[in-house]
Amino acid sequence: MQFLHDPNFSHSFFLDVTRIDYQQDMPAQVINDYGYSYIMFRYGTIDAFDHNGAQVAVPEKFIKGTGDFFTVKAYKEATWISIELPNHILHSITKIHGVKNRNKLIDLSLYVDDDTLDSLYHKLATAMTIEDITIITDHHLRSYYKEWSVLYPSVEIVNHIFHKKGKVTVSELADRFPYSERTLGRMFLKEVGAPPQRFANLVRFNNAIRALETQENESLQSILEKFDYYDQSHFEKDFKKFLGQNIKEYKNEFNPLLSNALARKYVKLDL
Repeated sequence: MQFLHDPNFSHSFFLDVTRIDYQQDMPAQVINDYGYSYIMFRYGTIDAFDHNGAQVAVPEKFIKGTGDFFTVKAYKEATWISIELPNHILHSITKIHGVKNRNKLIDLSLYVDDDTLDSLYHKLATAMTIEDITIITDHHLRSYYKEWSVLYPSVEIVNHIFHKKGKVTVSELADRFPYSERTLGRMFLKEVGAPPQRFANLVRFNNAIRALETQENESLQSILEKFDYYDQSHFEKDFKKFLGQNIKEYKNEFNPLLSNALARKYVKLDL
């Protein structure tokens, strides 16, 4: 597997760009949600299954927003190109209530003219650097960026949740922003596709996962406490919710750092 990514990537519209090329058939892998929207391009054969285990069709060019985990199986000579976008972009593009888009891989041809999209798809196939992928995508889609950049009321709140690394409650959001908890709930279901507390918990979980991957010398217990998990069972409930597996079951050939991190012994310190 060849993984193409630039950790220093910067762009006025995209958050990140990734390309994955598969040199052999891969075992099924669980892909969790990170709370963003994605424009994705598939080349070759890739099977996908939703959180209930039902197989879903994978268009060649699609957009996906916040939802539950997917299980993905890629085959030899397949390729993913993934363009990460702010969470609200899915709603900006489709103008559809977020809950109705949840867990759907939406054909991008419904929102971009066929000639533009076909040209983009074929030129990206041979783009082997992040810079080339970005330049080609900009050339084809730049005229859509303004239309897709409509700022909804949820945008500032979502940015605050990311800034707080998910360590925030709905009542705290209602105190900070001029919306009641009930209004926040309706807003997030429409624009984000998930209730605000679930979205915040997802962001917190992903930040905890990143810390586990990168902070090799810190104990599991210490990292979990930083993210307001009061014990390991609390974290394991989120792990099951967002990745569909128990920690002991989790195996990911794409991410050996996380697999190794989860093998650390959890020791509760007596203070």
